Amino acid sequence: MSFTSTLHRPLLATLLASAGLAATLTTAAHAHQVWLENAGGQARLHFGEFNENLRETSPGLLDKFKGVPALEQQGPGASAPRVDGQRGKDAFTYTVAGTPRTLFAAPTYPLLDRSKRNLPAMVWQPSARWVADLAQPVAPTAPLDLVPTGKPGELKVVYHGKPLPRTKVQLAAPSGWTREAETGEDGTVIFATPWKGQYVAEVKHTDKTPGEAQGEKYGEASYVTTLTFVLADGMASPPLPPAATAAAAQ
Repeated sequence: MSFTSTLHRPLLATLLASAGLAATLTTAAHAHQVWLENAGGQARLHFGEFNENLRETSPGLLDKFKGVPALEQQGPGASAPRVDGQRGKDAFTYTVAGTPRTLFAAPTYPLLDRSKRNLPAMVWQPSARWVADLAQPVAPTAPLDLVPTGKPGELKVVYHGKPLPRTKVQLAAPSGWTREAETGEDGTVIFATPWKGQYVAEVKHTDKTPGEAQGEKYGEASYVTTLTFVLADGMASPPLPPAATAAAAQ
């Protein structure tokens, strides 16, 4: 008699459903992004999908991160280069001093266990950058960074300090509308931005070089970095779609 046949069928169904839910939550989290919003001296680091108006909550997937990430500030009046925050209902929140030119955060997510597929663990590193003005170039600081070059509509993707060519970048407009383009040999990409309001650009990159993070070995690193900027000029944009249902763990 097999092990599964000895299990009470409702119990077996519950176990399989629980395993499926765990896999779904892990996949959903990995497919997400983090992005920064800043207004009125208050910065918010969201986790979810900007173009779908999806913001994960606490309790839920927002609690998966290890602690509250520090917020890095650069620019005039930024009295503290690193600012501590707190975990709110649907974002990590920070009080921003002065008028920073750029903000950056890189929360720590637990390594993804892939042993059931006979694969080594994977480190997933989401990062978020906010800039006050696309007209001012910003120096990259993250392993995978997405920064403005100072030229109209032009962004640059950099990986460990070097331009990353032939890489897809997605831009989500204030309405949630998205467009995708590929970087050139110099790592740059140009987007049209016809509407006023907040935009979020995203880039992803996978590196299969083994390494160590959080005291554990991994076989693959997956990065996703966003760049948020707000345009004061342009056509009035339709609003974001109604808030999506969060995939929060209950």
